[in-house]
Order: sequence, then C-alpha cells, then structure tokens
Amino acid sequence: MHRRQFLRAVAGTAALPTAALAARDGDARRVESEASPVANATATRDGSVATATPSGTPTPTPTDAVATPTSGYEPLGSVAVAGATEAVLTPDGDTAFVAVGDGFAVLDLTDPADPTVVTSERDISPPGTTQRMGGVRDVKYDDGRLLVGGPAGYDPDSFYGVALFDVSDPTDPGFLRAYETAYPVHNCDLAGEYAYLTRSDRDANPLLVVDVGRDQPREVARWSVLDHDPVWETVPQQLRTLHDVFVRDGFAYLAYWDAGTWILDVSDPADPGYVADVRERDPETLAALDGLAVAREYSEPPGNDHYAATDPDSSLLAVGKESWNSNFGKEGTTPGPDDPGGPSGIAVYDIADPRSPEHLSTIDPPPTADPNVNGVRTTAHNFELAAGHLYSSWYRGGVAVHDLSDPADPERVRYFRRSSTTSFWTAQLAAPGETVVATSYYDPSDPDAPARVYTFPDVDRATPTPTPGRSGATTAPTGSGGPATDGGGDGGNAGADGSGDGGGSGVGTDAVETGGATAGDGPGFGPAAALAGLGIGAWRLLDGSDEPGDEE
Repeated sequence: MHRRQFLRAVAGTAALPTAALAARDGDARRVESEASPVANATATRDGSVATATPSGTPTPTPTDAVATPTSGYEPLGSVAVAGATEAVLTPDGDTAFVAVGDGFAVLDLTDPADPTVVTSERDISPPGTTQRMGGVRDVKYDDGRLLVGGPAGYDPDSFYGVALFDVSDPTDPGFLRAYETAYPVHNCDLAGEYAYLTRSDRDANPLLVVDVGRDQPREVARWSVLDHDPVWETVPQQLRTLHDVFVRDGFAYLAYWDAGTWILDVSDPADPGYVADVRERDPETLAALDGLAVAREYSEPPGNDHYAATDPDSSLLAVGKESWNSNFGKEGTTPGPDDPGGPSGIAVYDIADPRSPEHLSTIDPPPTADPNVNGVRTTAHNFELAAGHLYSSWYRGGVAVHDLSDPADPERVRYFRRSSTTSFWTAQLAAPGETVVATSYYDPSDPDAPARVYTFPDVDRATPTPTPGRSGATTAPTGSGGPATDGGGDGGNAGADGSGDGGGSGVGTDAVETGGATAGDGPGFGPAAALAGLGIGAWRLLDGSDEPGDEE
C-alpha cells in the first residue's frame, strides 16, 4: 500500500486573556472546544473583505444529547505515552513522532493493532544553554528531519525556540541544531530548509521564518497582520493571536484567532506576501471592545480561528474554530441569542484561486451537554485533509472522518466517541484504507492516567482487480460496498448501492451524557466502503504524494 506523509499543526492556544481562560494546555480540564457559527468572508483581489455569510449556530443546553453513537467501530490498538499531544507520521505511515511536553517519543506502527514506543528524546538541552525544552506541544516532520518547538506558553524555566533532529533512522534520532527565540513557540511547521514559527510576543504576534538548513540557523523574515494594515494595532492583542501555521506548496496559512485566517505567498520564504484572508470580524469592531467584552469575544463565536490546513493539491482549505461559553451570558451558563457560547465547527473553503477563497460548507461539532469553559468541550482541535477525506479530532467529542467528495456537502462516514475516558488532540491518516492515528491527551475519568495514542481502521477503499483485455489486462476497480455511513446497528453488510443491512437509516440513536460521561457502551464508527473507485494509482495521482516538493 502506498502511503504519504502528512504535516499537521498542533495544539492548545497561545496567549489568552486570563478572564476567559480557566485552563489551557497541559491541564486536564482545559480546552476542549465548543461551537460557533462558521461564517465566511472572501478576500477580493484589492485586499478588501466581502460580507460574511454565517452558517447556523448550534445552541445546545445541558439537557441536550451529547453523542450520536454508532456501533461497529473500535480502536485497533493503543499505547500509553505520557504527555502525548501532537503526532506526525513518516511517509510510509510506519512511524509516528509524538510531542510529549519535554521532548518527543517515537512509535512503531508497523502493526497497527500493537503500536509500541521504540525510543524517546526528553530533557532536550541545546548546546550553549543550561535550559531544557519544556511545554512541547508541537512537532513537524519533513524529509527525515523532525522540528520540535516550545514552550507552548510562557515558562521562564524553559528553553524558548526550536530544535531540529535527524530522524532518518527513527530508532536513533540525532540532534542537528537549535534556534533560540525570545518568546514562546506555540506551534510551528517545517518545509524544506525553513521553519515557520508562531512568535507569541503579545505585541505583533508575527510569523517567524527561520533558515534551519544552515549550521547556524538565522531568521530570514517575519510577518504580521500589523504589516498588512496598521489598523490591527488598535485591536486587543488577545484577539489577534497567531495560534498556528500550516505550510504547503509555497503558501502559508495563518490561524489568527478573531483576526481570521490569512494566506501568505512564501514561495520566497525570505519575502512573505499577503494573498487573502477569511474572517468574521473587522478590526474596527474588535478595537471597540474592552474589559470582559474582550474575554468574551476571545472565548465565544464568531471567529476563534484555531487551526487551518489544506488538502494535498491545495484546492480546499479547512479552518477549525475553537469556542465555548465564557459564562458571561445570561445566568452564566446556557447560551442564548445574546450569548452564542459554543462549540464551533470546521469551515471548508474552495481555494482553487487562493486570492479569492469561497466558503463551501461548515461541519458542525458533536453536541455537548455542557458548553461552558469548564464543561464537556467538543470543538475541533487538529485535523488532516487527505485522500478525499477530513480526519478530525474534537476533544471529548471524539474522532470523526468526513467524505469530501462533495466539499459543499461533507458526509460523516466514521465517528468514535468516549467522552468519559478520552479527549482527542489530533487525528490523521497513516495509510489509505488501513490506519488512522489519534492522540487522546488525557482521561477525564482519571486525570493522573497517561495520555494514549490510538490507532483506528481507515474507511474501506476499493482495490483494483485485473481483468483480461486485448493487450493483456485492464484494471477495473472492485469496491467493498456502497458509500460509507456512520449508521447504527452492528455495522451490517452494505450493498454496492448502499442497500443491505447496514443499520437502517444510517443515523444512530442519541446517548445522553451525564456528569461528563457517555451513558451506555458508547459510540463507534459505522460500516465502511467510501470512494469505491479509488485505487492505489488514483491515490498517488490525486494525493500528489509522488510529486517532488510535496514533502510538507
């Protein structure tokens, strides 16, 4: 099976207003997300922003169902990895590198049913300093090298910056070099010889571009929304925090919280250039806020762009929002018309023309019984677009897979949720038709339990079957069933047209969560069989994994 490499960005949130934050990265009660209306604003060629078009906003109350269970889908395996958050994979999908707070761990995934930790690098202290890396929530892999960034938040005892390792032999990582910064590195990305860092300086909050290909890494560029338009200086810095960066095919995608998601041309990494932005708030509206209104705006929708990523051919952009009820609304608990609360979903855009993003759809978050800041959070955290699907983590809302064959109408085809024992940080595809990897960073039923890295089966995919032809043979795809659903029942046997005993309507019954735990045995994924015509050849062509320069 041909497999490709994936980059994903991470993690919690950088530089938050203290009034809005009860807990953040590393705290077992922290960010787990909530919903938001996802609106769209498309940037025009002259740099102006078109009118936002919001989608519907879920407004669950504590009596609402918190899970839509399905059956028939369970993890293949799991392994305890203390401190695990973000994970990235090698191109063959056989190895995962996992951020673990004070460094990284290396996992062998050759047997997905039995993932194992083969080695780890902890207590990383780069030459020239006595400090050690801490608060590591993000790692990025590219062409046999691993970038390790941190700390995710302010920590005077930690080394601030990134360290680069040679992991061409995953069982024997070798330190290459480090770059020290004056501020936390909440998230990062690695593309070729350049590292892209979120510089959490509580001022301009710029993107920092560092040449890490040389023996002595050096900064080559920095870019901020303030560079594009000085009006952003009037906006409280908490609302224009650069939370994450994703780089692919010469473009960088910056999740700038309430300032929206910005697209830069980084074909010349030393000279980033503005391309477009999508956002739900204009700087004048944000600048007029003060006091608790800032904390509420930070916490609640609209806005709150937390993570952005594209599909392999850079035709689709997904933007995940992170929001939850700030407790500043009526009665301090239940969201209402004047207190939108959360959680937020994932907005999908057409970026075939990156200068003019077009909003296509919004994927709603799993429901929650308690959308408050310290409640049961179900906002999307990190995710992956690969092989025509979106692989997403939703904190205590679980792990989901959506078919993007029609990106204007994404279809959820897999879903796993165990709100009482898991809270997922990341989800991504390891191998098409084989394995999905997801990290649960804590167990709500036992905050002292170690984090776990889970493996799940991917959606079923057709395999080509040779059939005789005049010149020997032709390839005719043979599917393993009809379109995948996340239906109830026991998974059943779907027919090629979607018929059969696949669980009836394809929608499971709701289970009500009480006290943060899902009642009953809990949900799973459903029966499979999506993309019936996609064979390995098509996977290579569509995913671009054989293309040079697609290593991000």
